[in-house]
Amino acid sequence: MNLNSWLQTTPARILLGPTPQRARHVLLVLATTQLYLVNLGIIWHSDHLGVLPAGIAWHLTWTGLLTLAVVFFLVRSGWSRRYADPVLTLPHALIAIALSFSAYVQVGEHRASVLILVAETIVMCMFRLRPTQMLVLGLTSVLMLLLSVIGLTWADPIRYPSSTGLMHFVIGGSTLLILSLVAKWVTDIRTRIGQQAKELSQALSTLQHMATQDTLTGLMNRRVMTDLAEAELKLVDRNGHPLTVALIDLDHFKQINDHHGHPAGDAVLSGFAAHALSQLRQVDKVARWGGEEFLVMMPQVQVSEALAGIERLRQSTESLRFAGYPRVRATFSAGMAQARPGETLEQLVDRADQALYEAKQAGRNRCCLAATADERPAPNTSPVHAHDLSAETGGAA
Repeated sequence: MNLNSWLQTTPARILLGPTPQRARHVLLVLATTQLYLVNLGIIWHSDHLGVLPAGIAWHLTWTGLLTLAVVFFLVRSGWSRRYADPVLTLPHALIAIALSFSAYVQVGEHRASVLILVAETIVMCMFRLRPTQMLVLGLTSVLMLLLSVIGLTWADPIRYPSSTGLMHFVIGGSTLLILSLVAKWVTDIRTRIGQQAKELSQALSTLQHMATQDTLTGLMNRRVMTDLAEAELKLVDRNGHPLTVALIDLDHFKQINDHHGHPAGDAVLSGFAAHALSQLRQVDKVARWGGEEFLVMMPQVQVSEALAGIERLRQSTESLRFAGYPRVRATFSAGMAQARPGETLEQLVDRADQALYEAKQAGRNRCCLAATADERPAPNTSPVHAHDLSAETGGAA
């Protein structure tokens, strides 16, 4: 069983929290338990040797366990989620280091071992803290060591002479300072890598968006619609499911651009796209096919029902208003065709294009249906009508 699976079990939820994210935060807190255990080992070993009174040993023990319990509760309960770092790494580390130096002052000849715990705390924190926080943690550790050395030298100059204090501070302080600087450097690298990974992810998301969606309307682009339509045509051949496509062309779109400007044309394109999505079924797919043309794919519906749906869209478009351009009105002509078994997408769209041409010839603002003969279509000899996909506002109607 891997970690993610174990986090979903009931015992893990009870101990670590209801969500995998909170469980990971709690696990990070529990990872510090070994530091407390080692610190307590040093304390009680000193008590066993008689260099530390039992009362002080118990005081340090309960203070350490209480600190760990409080941090565990704050993270496990979700209270710490209000902060940028829900694990409370910096305050927890500062308290832990303060407890370590409290033990350093009182454990006698074993105090040098405590500095190893302080160093280990700094190393563990460099994977959670920011560079400036690491520097604060390192400098605070050096300052605590200095205060501890001064206090010991002043309180017990016989057993802790100034020469010993100076040696501890020079060696221990320089070690902690260098370690904190190295940790800051590592944190800098980790932060930069994280930022670069985030930027790369955003760039990939943008590229994916540009590759699959039309920038102006937000609809899927021609390439994506082609893939979806070809997949639906395979279902037509395999299962006989009905499929109808409608090729829609906005009427007199060039006049909108000429009389009201290209921004108005953009507003019409994006406004019609949003309107079409709201009027059609959720299973229907709409794509900007090129310029002012749109292709609608309507699966699992007979051609009569599809025609009624496009007709409702046409009638509602007549009264559509476009933001910022209250005087602009738009209508469209549509050609529709139902897929035949064995028909390619090019052939299907070509029949819809021919029906669209008939709708325009008949006066525009209407829907025309391509012939639905049962016989297998003849091989297509004319190319599908293509438009410049790079145009953002379309060409002539």
